[in-house]
Amino acid sequence: MRNRKKFYQLFLYALAVCSFVLLGAGFTMAVDALIRPSKSNITGQLAVQTDAPPATDSMLLGLGDSLTRGIGDSNGQGYFGLVKQKLHAKHNRLSAINLSVSGQTSTQLAEQVKKTRTKRLIQQARWVVMTIGGNDLFRSTDRLQQLNPKQIEQARIRYERNLRAILSDVKDANPHATVFLFGLYNPFGDVNIQGANEHVLKWNESITQIAQSFNGVVVIPTFDLFQLSPGQYLYRDHFHPNGDGYQRMADRLLQIISDQPGEGKNSQ
Repeated sequence: MRNRKKFYQLFLYALAVCSFVLLGAGFTMAVDALIRPSKSNITGQLAVQTDAPPATDSMLLGLGDSLTRGIGDSNGQGYFGLVKQKLHAKHNRLSAINLSVSGQTSTQLAEQVKKTRTKRLIQQARWVVMTIGGNDLFRSTDRLQQLNPKQIEQARIRYERNLRAILSDVKDANPHATVFLFGLYNPFGDVNIQGANEHVLKWNESITQIAQSFNGVVVIPTFDLFQLSPGQYLYRDHFHPNGDGYQRMADRLLQIISDQPGEGKNSQ
């Protein structure tokens, strides 16, 4: 009996150690990806996903970073692919083009939307979906484990300036397109990085305030989607959503799209 009890104790100890190692490994992957992003991810050629001929009555255009690219989804779809599938059921001649770049910051996106080719696609878009800001925030500090408030505040001011420029260029190119801008979430909610929630919420306030100054720009909140159980909805790098996390983002976006005239459940 004593040996059996000792065995259970050793088993539980080993299980706890394994869980800690796995969590630490995922956290290390996230830190490494943020602090030392792959150069090819940021400066490489833009991957374009299309699934319809140029002649189209509706276009879904994706801009931003790895979240719109779908990194972390084992099916390779991300929220963009999931939304595209749903919209296809209603719009037979839908085209979907994804110009997002893994690792992209708001400074790089501000440059991208000024390019002639990007402007031409924005002009054709009915919906523009965008994720941007996570890389700006979490790369702005020397040590992710101990956030530097001064550096993060400087990055936030720079991000606000870039976001205004991005939205201004998009709406100038196409005043009729609806822009859906995802807010930020804290991927390290279960790692207890001091001040992370407060910084993310402050950045989300900036996103909301800036978006409200433009017509046809809608903010899609994500903070609550990953707040209580981030491990359940995040990829093993502990930063990007997994398939279930992207599904939650897609569901929220599709709910808002369905509120547009002509997009309701009963409309034809």
